[in-house]
Amino acid sequence: MLSTGFTYSGHPVSCAAALKNIEIIEREGICANVREVGPYLEHKLKTLADHETVGDVRGSHFMLAIENVADKATKELLPVEARVGDRVAAEAQKRGLIIRPVGHLNILSPPLIWDREVVDRVVAILDEAFAAATASLRADDYLGTGGSST
Repeated sequence: MLSTGFTYSGHPVSCAAALKNIEIIEREGICANVREVGPYLEHKLKTLADHETVGDVRGSHFMLAIENVADKATKELLPVEARVGDRVAAEAQKRGLIIRPVGHLNILSPPLIWDREVVDRVVAILDEAFAAATASLRADDYLGTGGSST
């Protein structure tokens, strides 16, 4: 079944707003920026893999996720009650960055206008946030005393 007829479907004001957005995207070169800065963001986020709990960084360009794990070798997840994604997000927010926690993941879907300087600041904040979250996980006995916490 195809349901149509929603309040804003094909509404002239919605269409005008969409067309204006497309005009701005083209004029400002936003797609070109994503193609240029996106791979840089991916590369920089992968440097966070030095943290004990960062098991994977995946996604593409400006839609990325950082997976938090208890064990990098086995990819075993931390228990749900550890709320690892929430811990990282809270530590990032203390430092001025809002990221979205989803279970054991931290999701980044940033504004498409980020440049390399912003990426560098964001990754520096995330580096601190992961270090602080790892320390709190260890203090709450979710991580062993071994490993290479950064």
